[in-house]
Amino acid sequence: MLLLLAQAVEKKQLAPFTHVRDSHHIEIFESIGWDINLSPFTKFQVFIVLSGLIVAAAMLWLAAKMRSGDPPTGKLWNLMEGVLYFIRDKIVVPAVGEHDAHKYLPFLASLFLFIFLMNLFGIFPFLPSPTAHIYVTTALAVVAFFVIHVSGVREHGLGPYLNTFIPHIHLEGGAKYMGYVLIPMMAVLEYLTAFMRAGILSVRLFANMLAGHTVLFVILFFIKLVADPVYSIPLAQGKDWLFVPVAIFSVLMVTALSLLEIFIAGLQAFIFTFLTAIFIGLAKHPPH
Repeated sequence: MLLLLAQAVEKKQLAPFTHVRDSHHIEIFESIGWDINLSPFTKFQVFIVLSGLIVAAAMLWLAAKMRSGDPPTGKLWNLMEGVLYFIRDKIVVPAVGEHDAHKYLPFLASLFLFIFLMNLFGIFPFLPSPTAHIYVTTALAVVAFFVIHVSGVREHGLGPYLNTFIPHIHLEGGAKYMGYVLIPMMAVLEYLTAFMRAGILSVRLFANMLAGHTVLFVILFFIKLVADPVYSIPLAQGKDWLFVPVAIFSVLMVTALSLLEIFIAGLQAFIFTFLTAIFIGLAKHPPH
């Protein structure tokens, strides 16, 4: 399958990742040239700002409702409040601690909703998927990186916080001299780990979202393999009847996987937020 895809790219410069690349245009129907020109902005910039505005409006609306003291009424209010309590009870409190949960709930709840909304945009036809681009996920990871380590510095002070990365090893007898070698080496690894955690946040979100879109593209590409003479495989040559069953199979599979992508969008937002919360908790309460 990968070989056929590579051959197709070579024959007609097929671009399977166009929908996750940034540009100044949103292509509606590429074959007839329908698109929306967003210049001077790019589609990722527009949808990132749109996601931020939607999350900000939702959080301000929910805050006003909760401040009134009235019991929740209506589906939207119950849904938003349920999501907020879920983030607090399942992410913030277990990772950061009940004492500090109220300090980090606004940031972590906004982060979860922001990522979830950007993930959802990519499910709809013609809309971009910002979180399937490494630049976007790296920017999110950089924000998380600063929140994590600023939290640690505010909790302990700069010097003591940096000392938390230096492991304490208790060695006795002649082995204690090994500490002069082991401790600096392990300290370097610990400092590198602080940066690696941000890299993990970035790469895993990017890779998971890109993989989902790639799978959908490959399944839809089955139709091209049997219908388009440019890409046609030997098995499909002279068998026009294959188009209908392959098209039905591909569309049904993509529809089913798109529904699964809704779950994946929430899951990836949850994991990114949960890992960020865990790293904040480790910065505030280091294990050694």
